[in-house]
Amino acid sequence: MVRSVIKGIAATSLVGAAFFSGFNFQILQGHKEDVLRITPTLLAARLSEATRPAAAKAGSSDLSPVDTYHSVLEKILSEYGTPPSDPKALATWRNKIRYAGIDGMLLAIGDRYTEYWNPEEFKRNMEDTQGRFFGIGAKLDVTKDKKFPMIIEPIENSPAWRAKLKPGDVIVEVDGKSALLSDQQHLDDVIKRIKGEEGTKVKLTLRRGTEKKDYVFTREQVNSPVIDSWMQDDTAKIGYIRLDLFSEEADVQFGIAFERLQKQGMKSLIFDMRNNPGGMLHVAQDLGSRFLPSGPVTWLKEKNGQMRSLDVEMEKRQAAHAAGRVPTVGKIPTVVLINGGSASASEIVSGAIQDGGAGFLIGTRSFGKGLVQTIIPLQDREGAVKITTQRYYTRGKRDINTFRDESGTVTKLGGVKPDMVLTETEKDIETQWTALRDKPFDRRYAAKFSPQIAKGVELLKARMAGKPWPKSEKDIPDKPEKSETVAGKKDPIGPYAKSSSPPLTTETDSTDK
Repeated sequence: MVRSVIKGIAATSLVGAAFFSGFNFQILQGHKEDVLRITPTLLAARLSEATRPAAAKAGSSDLSPVDTYHSVLEKILSEYGTPPSDPKALATWRNKIRYAGIDGMLLAIGDRYTEYWNPEEFKRNMEDTQGRFFGIGAKLDVTKDKKFPMIIEPIENSPAWRAKLKPGDVIVEVDGKSALLSDQQHLDDVIKRIKGEEGTKVKLTLRRGTEKKDYVFTREQVNSPVIDSWMQDDTAKIGYIRLDLFSEEADVQFGIAFERLQKQGMKSLIFDMRNNPGGMLHVAQDLGSRFLPSGPVTWLKEKNGQMRSLDVEMEKRQAAHAAGRVPTVGKIPTVVLINGGSASASEIVSGAIQDGGAGFLIGTRSFGKGLVQTIIPLQDREGAVKITTQRYYTRGKRDINTFRDESGTVTKLGGVKPDMVLTETEKDIETQWTALRDKPFDRRYAAKFSPQIAKGVELLKARMAGKPWPKSEKDIPDKPEKSETVAGKKDPIGPYAKSSSPPLTTETDSTDK
């Protein structure tokens, strides 16, 4: 199953993981720098101080807050009068208290992207990052009234695909228990119930129109695709590639899709990163290298203030170029689609393409997440800490990070502003949904009703006819009433989204079941 930006069951959304733009995956790979291998142990040692006896730390004034935490925790666990009586519930209750203490510590930092993942969350996020999970294989969102999970589309060759589930099917129950969304039950909670161990069964009650039907699925390993592609205009040979997430396989999947379209005679490309929450940093570097001749894809600002560039992967690019698989400036006109749900790695790549003159951006201002997180696993299967460790800038050294005060109000507008600002209305989105429901497996048909895709086709035809791109709007100041688009509030989420809102953290942007 997949998680959606709103944490739903979405197959193509692998969301919920450690991706998203500034996710530094080096920390999880043993063959990387030694310092990164050492860091988890050091950090784990610091955090584990909270569970060491106070006597072991006597005489250190720096640790007195930790002593206090340990003492309070010990008293609560030993003296609280009405803990849960059920052993399983008691263990859950104790862990909830412990995790709350860690969450409080990280909350004091004031960074929404720095957070602790308990062992279950860490496992799920890594599962999403790799693009493999055990479930039924369906992309999910929520119904228009936000009351129930809803199928966006089944993943090809998955249990949901073989059962012929359709976009718009509403999940009413999971194993006989209501799937109604509320303050007590979120989309993620329903997703957890649908996922499970390989070979186990799960029963879903689905509503299609006015009819209800029970389906019993055997959970399987599902390899969730993050790329979808087709020839949007057969006559003009305009290809279309949509990227949902910068997972481990994103660059490879992009290359396969691009080569397939080239064999069909593609002459220009629409690259859709709308509602893409981001992902892994090195994948953004790899994919950005496909569009740029040389130089930086992005710039990183380290803790000490030093700037260093992540440059185009020349060896990979030259090899791909020799095989004819790389779009290059002036040879393949490219339109890139972004909106308020495009964040992190999406902003790195779209910013690089814009700064490098490798394409023309259409849509609305992106989310504005200019920070990089490092995932640091803790010892003894204690989960992981995701910590903001760097800031990134675009190829042209633009700072696109959106700044908010403690209440969440935007104090400095960020994001990548497209060259042509074009918003899709709620009516446009509903029209696309209707088309997708009428023809569940013909996404090209539904895409024809997208004003942003239609404009991309129009501009690419003009470009191939020798006309220049329109004058860019990226440097024109936004009108005050448009400032809310920085958080995607005015960007309706359509048939190609992973959720109903832009990501607040890099690892909870989409969901697969």
